[in-house]
Amino acid sequence: MERIILDVDLAMGAPGSDIDDGFALALALADPGIQVDLVTTVNGNTDVATATTLTLELLHQLGRSDIPVHRGALRPLIRPQTRHGMVPEGVPAREPHPTAAAVAMVDHVRANPGEITVVAVGPLTNVALAIRLDPSFAANLKQLVIMGGVFDGHTHRASMPGEFNIWNDPEAADIVLTSGIAARWVGLDVTLQVRVSRGEAKAMEASDKPFESFAGRYTAAWIDHLNLRNTEQVDSCAMHDPLAVAAVTHPEFLTWAPAYVQVETGDRMRGAFVTDYLDSDWAPDESRVSLSPNALVARAVDAAAFHEFFLTKIKELS
Repeated sequence: MERIILDVDLAMGAPGSDIDDGFALALALADPGIQVDLVTTVNGNTDVATATTLTLELLHQLGRSDIPVHRGALRPLIRPQTRHGMVPEGVPAREPHPTAAAVAMVDHVRANPGEITVVAVGPLTNVALAIRLDPSFAANLKQLVIMGGVFDGHTHRASMPGEFNIWNDPEAADIVLTSGIAARWVGLDVTLQVRVSRGEAKAMEASDKPFESFAGRYTAAWIDHLNLRNTEQVDSCAMHDPLAVAAVTHPEFLTWAPAYVQVETGDRMRGAFVTDYLDSDWAPDESRVSLSPNALVARAVDAAAFHEFFLTKIKELS
């Protein structure tokens, strides 16, 4: 059994918001090989207060209000911006656990050294704070799995050169990359290949199972939202965050490569990665710099295997 802390910027349930983080939480609960010990929230897709309220509501819907939820970072480490979300009418304001997310992470990992995997599917602010709070935090993790980054390409967006989670807090990503732990990174190179279609969303919506119907309705709405803000029409949306959760128990869905990764923290290339797969030490000035892998990067995905696993597990939820 893989024991995890799931760190989310969850927005499923808010109109016009991404839905893959809600599916990530649902998949973690549906996977019999995973035990969710804690859920922590962070500013990202929405503000941290909204993410916390929606996380507590989703756990309530899924019958898992027993799982502690800890509210985390209000904003990135250095960047002043914060997102603003909206809690839908009728969603009650439940109280999270009073311990701050980064402190809860440190305490739980310290009490269970070598047993806990952190799965971070939002900006890395909470993880970076935990690393700074406790120098032994990274070493005491079983593993760290991150949804974030783009390694073999780029975003093609001058306004957001890095993938959103990394662009949101590149300084936090730098702390993680220099922490001494070689995390598993599940980035846009693979997550954009795993998708749910509008037809599948509508089939979910027609289900008599409350969560599946709820998730299908918001997935169809998210696809509609994507079509409002993009020039090219789409009929599906990516399951970025669930793929990172699936990697915990099914790493074979992905093809991994060790790499040395650096993140750009300046404004012009904010959040962009420089990825060295360490297949050559040649340099044009004949210098030799010895580098060790600080990341395990997902470079390919068995999209069909993940898709079957994901839809099957979601359908099993009540």
